[in-house]
Parts: sequence; structure tokens; C-alpha cells
Amino acid sequence: MNERQGDKSVANQQDSHEGGCACGYVRYRMSSRPLIVHCCHCSMCQRQNGSSFAVNALIEADRVHLLTGDVVDVTVPSPSGKGQKISRCPRCQVAVWSYYLVFLNGVGERVRFIRVGTLDEPARITPDVHIYTSSKQPWVLLPPDALAVEEYYVTKDVWPRESLERGSALLKTVQD
Repeated sequence: MNERQGDKSVANQQDSHEGGCACGYVRYRMSSRPLIVHCCHCSMCQRQNGSSFAVNALIEADRVHLLTGDVVDVTVPSPSGKGQKISRCPRCQVAVWSYYLVFLNGVGERVRFIRVGTLDEPARITPDVHIYTSSKQPWVLLPPDALAVEEYYVTKDVWPRESLERGSALLKTVQD
């Protein structure tokens, strides 16, 4: 486990978070801490978000509860070729979360990538790791103590212990 996790770790952040879309039709609650928070600098996230990076809180789908409204899924290309489904508000079209059809040995739709910017208090969730920094915009400056990798990482080297345990439990549901 990465020692950098310390007090900034998702394991030390608030247990529950609520968020929603821009128009208020979609409201959701994360009922636990995220597994990990990525700040992704890949070119696909840049294009799909119209921004220089995307901040996503990864969490088990059964820990995300839709409070109001519903979402529509739009499939977009992904590096695997299998696609990424982005869940959007059908009214204002804001992306609230997504999931990759191929992720972590087949858990795919069982892990949601919550768009941190849709949370009511996004400042409460900070990135644990910056990924795909090889394609980050040159003017984006990372904090000196930020954990950053040029591409992706080995999960056991980055995720906090609690998240690794939750990830193992999730993998067992796929194997059963």
C-alpha cells in the first residue's frame, strides 16, 4: 500500500456524499467512502469532458443510490474497444457517473466512476492518484506531493487496505 495515503486518503474522508445534475432532476447518494479517487489526464477524458482532466470517485454500484430522477446511458469509445457507458441526466445532459464495460477483471458495471464535480461538496474529495499524466496538458501543474503515474498503476500498490478488501469482495461476486 502506498504510504502517501495518510490523512488525505479516501479512507479518512467522510462516509457519505450526495450530489446531482445541474438542473436538480437527478440526485444521488454515495453511501460509503469511494474506493479511490482518480484525476485522469488521458486524452479520451479530455475530449469526453471538454476539459483538461476528469476527477472520478470509484465506488461499488450498490453503494450509489438514486434519490430522485433517472439517468440515461450513452456508450462512448474507450481504449479497450469495449466502450464506456456515461450516465446522464435526461433533462440537462450532465454526466453524473460512468462505468467501463471492461474494468478490474470483469467487475465493469459493478463499479461507478462518480463525477466528483457533481457532488454537493466536491472539495471534500481530493484525488488519491493522477493517472495518464503522460498526456496531461503541459500547463497543468501537479502538487509536489501528488501521487502521479504516466499511465495506469498496479492496484495493490495504490489503493488503501480497506479499498483492496472491498475490491476483493467485489471480485468474488463476479467469480460466483
